[in-house]
Amino acid sequence: MFQRKDVREGMAVRSIDNEKLGKVFAIGDDAFHIERGLFFPKDYRVAFSEVSEIRDGEVILNRGKDALQQVSDAERAKGTAGAGMAAGAMGLASERTTKTETRVRNGDPDISRGTVTPLPSANLGTDASYSANMRADTDLKRTDSRLDKELRRDDDISIPVHREKLSVEKRDTQAGELRVHKDVVEEEEVVKVPLRHERVRVERRAVTTERPAVGATFKEETIVVPLHAEEVDITKRSVLDEEVVIHKDVVEEERRITERVRHENVDIRTEGEVDAPRTLNAPDDDPSLRRS
Repeated sequence: MFQRKDVREGMAVRSIDNEKLGKVFAIGDDAFHIERGLFFPKDYRVAFSEVSEIRDGEVILNRGKDALQQVSDAERAKGTAGAGMAAGAMGLASERTTKTETRVRNGDPDISRGTVTPLPSANLGTDASYSANMRADTDLKRTDSRLDKELRRDDDISIPVHREKLSVEKRDTQAGELRVHKDVVEEEEVVKVPLRHERVRVERRAVTTERPAVGATFKEETIVVPLHAEEVDITKRSVLDEEVVIHKDVVEEERRITERVRHENVDIRTEGEVDAPRTLNAPDDDPSLRRS
């Protein structure tokens, strides 16, 4: 369903069968008005629910020319019938007043005493028609009074004046990032480790006493004496050296946002013999404020 923001003043209005009906000259909350012209006898009010589509800057209604023409003809017939009934009632009342004034000038005693002489039987039909016309005249006055109220209400045209206002909303976005990169650095480390090993020290002693050698075989042989030494075995293990802690603080700062907004100005111009509107800030010697 179309809304008030979709329709603008000055847009052409067409029926669903592409018949141009007029232009938009006033927009309300739930309807807009088409200017009167050759098609409509008076300003025609169209609800937004009657809009079928908006195409190429023109408003297309969901009703055809024939349906709208019936509404237009009905309004014209209503106005013609009301004018005819009012003219008939006024003619009968004028005729009745003329007859009464004639009787007064002729010195009718019943008129001078304030009484009314019954009319002959031949005039009963006229009196009945007169009563019927008077009742119709009363009903017509009531209808005219209601129509006058409606016309006065319809004559008040509301012209909206728009203005743009800024609406500020905040949303979270990524403003930047912090990257912590770890590199593997290889370096030499010197560790002093004390190691022990065995070495040979040969000492020959002379035997001064002759002791008998028991089990002497007198054969060649090689005696092996093992020598021991300490070696280094290196193993590596990972340990926690230090920690890098990153803190995020929320900093609030004020930023000025500049944006262009639009608003509508009303320029009132009059053409022809139209009473100029009085302003509230008119001086005391303004001739338009003086009483005649």
